[in-house]
Amino acid sequence: MHLPLTLLVTLTISILAIPTPRPDSSSSRAALQGSSRNVYLTTCTTRSLFADSTSSSAILYNSGDTSSSNPSDIGTVSPERAIQWAGYTRRVVLGFGLFESKIDKGADGLKKSQIAGSATLGFEQFACFRDGESTFRFAGGVLGPETTVCTAEFWCASIAV
Repeated sequence: MHLPLTLLVTLTISILAIPTPRPDSSSSRAALQGSSRNVYLTTCTTRSLFADSTSSSAILYNSGDTSSSNPSDIGTVSPERAIQWAGYTRRVVLGFGLFESKIDKGADGLKKSQIAGSATLGFEQFACFRDGESTFRFAGGVLGPETTVCTAEFWCASIAV
């Protein structure tokens, strides 16, 4: 198929003249930031006047500020004992949906920040990394002072943009 030169030049100029939508600065900033959701896969120890207990929980932070002891939600995977995260698929209701982590077998032997698996929260996807160091402290108790300290075995960051 051969097009005359005049037609080809006219088509090229027409295509170049089509305006392209430009996102406003706020939406482009939001796209660059991505989601600020972080989920920590933890082993928690609760100490109270009456008993001590260990559990495994997923701790959700929606805002990205994980330094506070005020998470968006905590979902307990195993309330009666600590479980292994590595080598298993674990599910827990968290925030507004079902959180599912798939941590690779042997990932508990990785160095901090090495990729360890993946996760989903509803349709949002996460990349998970070895942690083993971050701790979270929660205080409370209805029947007396109670303190819960959780150590993050793995950290999952949203990859949604």
